[in-house]
Amino acid sequence: MSIARALRRIADRGTLSAGEARDAFFDLMEGRASDAQKGALLLGLAARGETPEELAGAVGAVREKMLRVPSARTPLLDTCGTGGHGRTTVNVSTAAAFVCAGAGVAVAKHGNRSATRCGSADVLESLGVPIEKSPAQAAAELDETGFTFLFAPAFHPAMRQVAPARRELAVRTIFNLIGPLANPADANRQLIGVSRFDVARLLAEALAMLGTERAIVFHSENGLDELTPGVAAIGFEVRPGRAAAWRFDAGVLAQRPVEIADLAGGAPAENAAILRAVLDGAPGPVRETVLVNAAAALWIADAAPTLHEGYAMAEAAIDSGRAAAVLARAAAPERA
Repeated sequence: MSIARALRRIADRGTLSAGEARDAFFDLMEGRASDAQKGALLLGLAARGETPEELAGAVGAVREKMLRVPSARTPLLDTCGTGGHGRTTVNVSTAAAFVCAGAGVAVAKHGNRSATRCGSADVLESLGVPIEKSPAQAAAELDETGFTFLFAPAFHPAMRQVAPARRELAVRTIFNLIGPLANPADANRQLIGVSRFDVARLLAEALAMLGTERAIVFHSENGLDELTPGVAAIGFEVRPGRAAAWRFDAGVLAQRPVEIADLAGGAPAENAAILRAVLDGAPGPVRETVLVNAAAALWIADAAPTLHEGYAMAEAAIDSGRAAAVLARAAAPERA
């Protein structure tokens, strides 16, 4: 079996090629690996540190097994990050997704629940957005309204094969990195925040190998996986076959600095109220943080030639009511 060969290679302190990793992860997801083998592969890779080739191969396997959402929309944006910064904050990337859709860029927001805080699925459910839908329903919603939410467990049924091993290991594994790289609608533009710079490099190099059209993978110097006004961020801009260094300078936009405490969140209902208020035009640090992330995403989607113009587009999407209208349609898809 491929999984057995992969384990021997890892035990010998070797690395896997993208093809070998793909085959091993196919074994995992198709039920051809024992529980011991699943745990050994995930823990072995995590303890040694995954390579870009291994991550690209694993993502390739997951993409082949996922339920796909066909869409004619292009460019197609996702704002799914890796999380893992250990703080309970508001759902900035989810709010930014509505702003980008309000600005006219189609968004297929991939996400999940959170075991320790409020994930995108949790806050959207609290906002009244249905999170369980078929690929056909998601495709129709995306093509008709320019926004859909893709609840990861519904589109990655093969992941159930590894769920028990992940729960028992209780440590972060390669599957925590795969999610943002395995969008079921094949989003070709991405803004991905990560909690560590070394993870940014790993994801960026894997995305380059996978032929991503354009993405930014970044880490903010305050430790968050969101761009924050007044805080520099470093990372990589990804184009097909290459990942180049990228930096967000603290003063690039004329915004007041935002502290982590200003972005504190809580239970899903609390975060939902904050998100709704921002989309309804409430001023303050959360709005400014959402705007800078939406600006970067609009720039990546080639909807704005600069961050400054992306910021102005994001402001207009909120102040005109278009971003709030996207949320209203998502919460009432039968009337969209």
